[in-house]
Amino acid sequence: MQCVTAWISSRSLDTLRGEADRSYPRETGGVLIGYWGGDNDVVITTWKGPGPAAVHRRYSYEHDHEWEAAQIAIEYERSERLQVYVGDWHTRPDALSGHLSGTDKRSLRRVLRSSQSRLSRALMVVLFGSPQDWRLDVWIAEFGVPSSWYRPCSLSIERARLQLYD
Repeated sequence: MQCVTAWISSRSLDTLRGEADRSYPRETGGVLIGYWGGDNDVVITTWKGPGPAAVHRRYSYEHDHEWEAAQIAIEYERSERLQVYVGDWHTRPDALSGHLSGTDKRSLRRVLRSSQSRLSRALMVVLFGSPQDWRLDVWIAEFGVPSSWYRPCSLSIERARLQLYD
């Protein structure tokens, strides 16, 4: 997999961090919406926070999938079918890194296997730290080529580069 650049506006990043502050010390999250600009650039045009049925705990977060699907559909129609779901985001309060957990990797597998997501690659943005000091790691996942007919495709996950735009 080649290095992928994830583009996000500085304003969107600031409001994401504000959402993380608001939920601290519990985890929160949501979905990322945007478009792929070629093979190595993904542009995050908007993000959606937790829906009303989301569950926030100190060390876990459960998405409100129905609400998120409705928000994605609204953005898809509003953008004349250009902007789509590109991945998820969530927080890790007081964590020292944004490395993916086993739960994160299982979530990425589930998203990529879902016919509804229609993705060959998915982003995962992890904000870690504490209020006024949120840092983030951006990850890109895709299934690799099977090594033989009896061996399933492995999940390839690599760090993506974050680039701000205004």
